Amino acid sequence: MALFISFEGGEGSGKSTQAKILHGRLANLSIAVKFIREPGATELGGYVREWLKRGLPIEKTISNHAELFLFSAARAELVTKELKHHLSKPNAAIVADRYVDSTTAYQGYGRGIPLEQLEVVNALATQGVMPDLTFLLDIAPAEGLARMGAVQYGFRLDDDMSATESERHTEGGRFEDEPPDFHERVRQGYLHLAASEPDRFHIIDAAQPQHRISNRIWETLRLRFPEAIPQG
Repeated sequence: MALFISFEGGEGSGKSTQAKILHGRLANLSIAVKFIREPGATELGGYVREWLKRGLPIEKTISNHAELFLFSAARAELVTKELKHHLSKPNAAIVADRYVDSTTAYQGYGRGIPLEQLEVVNALATQGVMPDLTFLLDIAPAEGLARMGAVQYGFRLDDDMSATESERHTEGGRFEDEPPDFHERVRQGYLHLAASEPDRFHIIDAAQPQHRISNRIWETLRLRFPEAIPQG
């Protein structure tokens, strides 16, 4: 069977590091596993990521809806050119560092775009392709942002500084400068999503040590999908 596993969480939650750890463990089992991050994995996705990282001149901004459509265009390209093809293979897996839940949490709960509008855009972008299991790494925004700042003057990940630097590069620094109430809205949005889909989401306390989190992720995956993940 093919597996689609996504990782979600706020800034500094360590989700990028945990996604990469899981990718490595699955690859060691000779599973055809593909790692993706959003936006990215396609030429268009890479362009959107780099453009958003560079941003606009300080006196100009991008509207919330334009930001939504940029992320969603990259996702639609990803689904069409990568996800559908890979998930059609036997003994295949995808590990995603962010997917559509990020849009609902950040552009919906964070930016305030009405959720009914997001549902339409998200459905068009995903084309019905959704994760089998989503790990939500939950952490208080102040703690997550403090982890990120441990590398550079006071706002930022784990008990591993190299992991922190990796997370910063992956996120691109677009959202970390938002005010605290924005990050709290994003967190509450994620928790609401998890409560509404308990069969898909698995919440993990991201304040735990990195190795404990990765072990829990692995055990959860083996219990949920014993036919795909060998025991022992």
